[in-house]
Amino acid sequence: MPQRNEDDRSKKIVFVSNCLLNASNKVQEFARYPGMFTQVVQTLDKYGVGLIQMPCPEVLHMGCQRWWHSRNLYDNAGFRHFCRTLAEQMVDYMENYAIVGYDVVAVLVCDGSPTCGLTVSSYYENGGGHPAEPVRSLRKQPGIYTEELLKAIQARGIQAPPMYGLLMDDREKTNEQIIAEFDEFIRGRLS
Repeated sequence: MPQRNEDDRSKKIVFVSNCLLNASNKVQEFARYPGMFTQVVQTLDKYGVGLIQMPCPEVLHMGCQRWWHSRNLYDNAGFRHFCRTLAEQMVDYMENYAIVGYDVVAVLVCDGSPTCGLTVSSYYENGGGHPAEPVRSLRKQPGIYTEELLKAIQARGIQAPPMYGLLMDDREKTNEQIIAEFDEFIRGRLS
């Protein structure tokens, strides 16, 4: 049987948190760009890397008009099950790419997010009970969705791609600084 001709695809893919490509999915007051973080797309394009936009568990679960939530408020059996279901779909993609020898270069998530954080996620000290002005902090732990994604990858026996969290909640850094660090990470992954 004749083989198909090769084409120009790089066979390199990055999975990207939804809100990095669609600011409308961010909680009100948290978007740092009008539509999408275009520098993420430009960086991946510069290196010939395709992308998969992962679903946003928060929007699918609570909608676009949700209040700020934190990891401790989302950390319940129902939301974890929901995140696990979404994560399994992403692992299906990863497994299909592995079958044909494509390289999942990385998973890019949004650090500080209660669901998609990698190294830090938001935590409300006074969560639960009557709503009050939130006392928000960042804890050194992944978000709920990121945890479930890593568990799903491990359960399938797939090599976990490197994870990278854009620390979007660090107001001390500019978008340009955040992208420069991401560019360095991607360049390192491809060399």
